Amino acid sequence: MLVSYLSPLAPAAILLLSALVLLIVGPRLPQTWQNHPGIRYFSAPALVGLAGLSLLAIRLGTDPDALTDELQILSGWNFVTSESAATLTVRADLLSLPFLIVVILVLLAVTLLHFDPLASTTDDIYGIEIVSWLIIGAGACFLFVAANGLTLIYAIMAFDTLTGLYWLSQKRRDLAVARLFLGILTTGAILLASLTLATAPTAAFILLGIALWLRLGLYPFLEVAIHPHWRSDARLIYFALTITVGLYLTIRTVGQPLPELIRWLIVLTALLSGLLAWLTSLRHNDEAVETAQETRSALLTWLILTEVLVILVAQPLSSGAMAAFAVGLILSLVALWVTPALGRPRLKEQAWSWPYLPAAAATLTLIGAPFSLGWVAKLSMYEAFLAGNQPVMIGVVILAEALAFSGLVRYWFTLAGGDETNSWWSTIGILAMVPFLTPGLGPFIFSALTQSNLSISQVELSIGAVAITIIVPVIGSLLGYFRREIIERLHIPTRMVVAIASLAWLPGWGQILFKEAGKFGLRVRVILEGQHYMGWAIFTALVGALVILLS
Repeated sequence: MLVSYLSPLAPAAILLLSALVLLIVGPRLPQTWQNHPGIRYFSAPALVGLAGLSLLAIRLGTDPDALTDELQILSGWNFVTSESAATLTVRADLLSLPFLIVVILVLLAVTLLHFDPLASTTDDIYGIEIVSWLIIGAGACFLFVAANGLTLIYAIMAFDTLTGLYWLSQKRRDLAVARLFLGILTTGAILLASLTLATAPTAAFILLGIALWLRLGLYPFLEVAIHPHWRSDARLIYFALTITVGLYLTIRTVGQPLPELIRWLIVLTALLSGLLAWLTSLRHNDEAVETAQETRSALLTWLILTEVLVILVAQPLSSGAMAAFAVGLILSLVALWVTPALGRPRLKEQAWSWPYLPAAAATLTLIGAPFSLGWVAKLSMYEAFLAGNQPVMIGVVILAEALAFSGLVRYWFTLAGGDETNSWWSTIGILAMVPFLTPGLGPFIFSALTQSNLSISQVELSIGAVAITIIVPVIGSLLGYFRREIIERLHIPTRMVVAIASLAWLPGWGQILFKEAGKFGLRVRVILEGQHYMGWAIFTALVGALVILLS
């Protein structure tokens, strides 16, 4: 950082203040000011950029062993002793910094995309949606700088409450309640894990594993199933921020391998996600009406979910390598999402490669190409799977990732078959994402910012791990290229498989289950409170008489 005088909460505070400015001050400006292109199109990105500039001046703890380095106390309570028995503290360290940068880059890209000057119509800049994005981003920044368990618990509850309020603004009370429940479950799991780590570590990490599986696996499935018709930019920002928070919690809290049952649950969920990436264009009843952007969005959703779940099941690994891959994963999602389908490259044009550069760099990062942000992490994960000596689990992971990577083949087909002319999206991807995603340059920037060792020498390489990194994208390419032939040859009932794998049936069955449980509870209350006592007395007498006669 250039100077160190701002609080670690500066990015969160600026984003929150920006949301209030857009919500309260903006609509009260004169109409001529509101219609000015500079204010209409660039005020929200400028406010996000201001939060990004604050990262250059925040106090940053660079010593991982000195837990009090650049520690800021927000609140403390003195009950008996002269020192604080409980405190709320924040601290920006070398692990939280890259996640803060990711939040700013995601918000910057999506706000520029949302207010596209080249679009025929542009939404109201002071709408509740853009304000919600900034507030959720502020909640994520607060979570990343939580310095102790108590602050982390408050931050998790704050973030999930904000996401719940977002769903309320979308008139989805079921998803809002689900997010609040997830926050309570996650905080309870972290508390239990910290209290029982020495006495019962397995039991402690069962609940933590379930909470992380819900956050990174089941909940995204259900949110897509229950709320399938999202705007492209809204789906991108919500998905990117919630997955970023889940990845941060995974890297920060998982200190030992999760229980075997939880690991299998995660792996099977990853397999379902990969299967959906392979079959995603057949999700709707009428494939012809599906636009290219909707296809790409669905492909990328299932692809990223698969990779995130593989990261979760492979933990714990080097925090630096995993943070680098997490950063590359989220930025790859954004770069691939905003790249327009410009059609086949025009090789005669001098600058034909620039629009495709973000997507190409993101693809290399996702497959773990050498010298990319995903290289060391991919090798570390495969080495951990091989060390576990579980060939069945390794096979399922390889199949899940290969199915997910098959979506990248079809993604590039949609780019080559498009005819979009909107160059604004490409500008966003090139300026914000390429430096981090370019092999060689990305790891150099990440290492300079976080002082992490992303050298391949820190990984105990084996032939098996290297072979898997090559086999997975090759199998994925074949599955993507020959997808239709495989489906027809094997007579796969695609619609039925997709209906089952997408878990769209789960909310309905859940409602039935809770309804029946509620009825059973009412029956128990009737018995306990003595209602209809005459009928129960006669029934008891008949049973007693029957017992006497049989004896």
